[in-house]
Amino acid sequence: MPQTAAHRAPLLSQHLLAQAAGSRCGLAPPVHLVDAQPCDAPGPLFGGKPLFNAATPKDPANAWQTVSGAVALARDQAVAGALAEALERLAAAQTALPLRLRADIPDDERLDDDAFALYSRAQRSQADFPWPMEATDHDCYAAVYRLGNNREFWVPQELVGLGPRSGAARMPSTSSGLAAWRDQAGGPWLATLRAAQELLERDALATTWLNGLGGRQLTLPADWQAYAADHGGELAAFDLTQAWNPQPVIAVAGGMPYRGRPRFVLGIACRASLGAALHKALLEWSQALTFAAHLANGPSDELPREAGALRRFDQHAVFYTLRPDLWRRSALLAHAAPAPATVAAAEIQADAPDVRQAAEQLRHLQLSLEHSGIDLYYRELTTVDVAACGLRVMRVLSPQLSGLHADERAPFLGGRCADVEWRYPGSARHTPFPNPLPHPLG
Repeated sequence: MPQTAAHRAPLLSQHLLAQAAGSRCGLAPPVHLVDAQPCDAPGPLFGGKPLFNAATPKDPANAWQTVSGAVALARDQAVAGALAEALERLAAAQTALPLRLRADIPDDERLDDDAFALYSRAQRSQADFPWPMEATDHDCYAAVYRLGNNREFWVPQELVGLGPRSGAARMPSTSSGLAAWRDQAGGPWLATLRAAQELLERDALATTWLNGLGGRQLTLPADWQAYAADHGGELAAFDLTQAWNPQPVIAVAGGMPYRGRPRFVLGIACRASLGAALHKALLEWSQALTFAAHLANGPSDELPREAGALRRFDQHAVFYTLRPDLWRRSALLAHAAPAPATVAAAEIQADAPDVRQAAEQLRHLQLSLEHSGIDLYYRELTTVDVAACGLRVMRVLSPQLSGLHADERAPFLGGRCADVEWRYPGSARHTPFPNPLPHPLG
């Protein structure tokens, strides 16, 4: 007798991942479901289906790690997503990276700091700048591989793992460009694709926000708008896709009040289609609503109300909930204009490529970006213990793409961050560069 979906045994990778969490001997702390506010029932946004938010608390043994979380339309998917994010960061922090000294690497096999869109010379010359990044021949480099031809290159170690493997950090590490996927057919392809898409969405948001660009606003379904208005909130979606990016980048911005207080957040996603990117960005926005309320209701001594005091992504995520007076002053909203693109309600659905589709999407993305002078490099970071949990962890880097900062003292202003015409031809700045208002992404 065939099994129904409700009674089908889970995949081995799902079972192994579930065993990774535990307070006694797990690789990650137990996963907690985070209850949404009653006002956050999704209504028509996801066809009336409930949303599940899951999180693993930060590990006190790892100062770089904050809360890992995920949102999904099924409980087990949310739990698996939160665990996978926690384990990808664990692997990136602990994986062994064979190192070479800068002086021992030929020039044509090495990508130095100034090859990446990190900090400008003006930033580095500031007396109180937290990351002066003075290069020496004794700096340690780790290997990555060019996605187009698998050629090996050596880059600063902090850009590959999370934190240095030797010596003190010369620059901050970031989880942008990290992704994990189940160790099944296509797992490494899917992880690499998601990591590359995350780089593209971060580049889009960072440059749009820092340059004070107005958003290209999409028309959303009427019942979505009515639902937001009926709850005293607002909802908008913006097309942030760069001119050379073949995969759409969509941001969803807006708010829903809770307990009589304003709450404003943003979600963003890059996917192979406009409808899939909007669906994922809406999920991220919904998750951000829940976590903004959760953070705002907790201890407030580490949640600054002034932009210049922000140091972490969780502080960015809750900033406009604590300072709602600044939300509508952001250039994205204040200078929005209609987008030429449209998306039908029927197209707004999750993107779940199989192994062949993922490999084809990644190859098409790599070729399109290479044609525009953008290189992608990758490195697998899966540790033995994370592999035993059924996950593969991939890192993707791109020297030409700008990253998103957590520390407001040190936004990434180097490289082509200020090159608006390259990404958004014809767009104009509406703020000084860099924008004095902080980005809202956690």
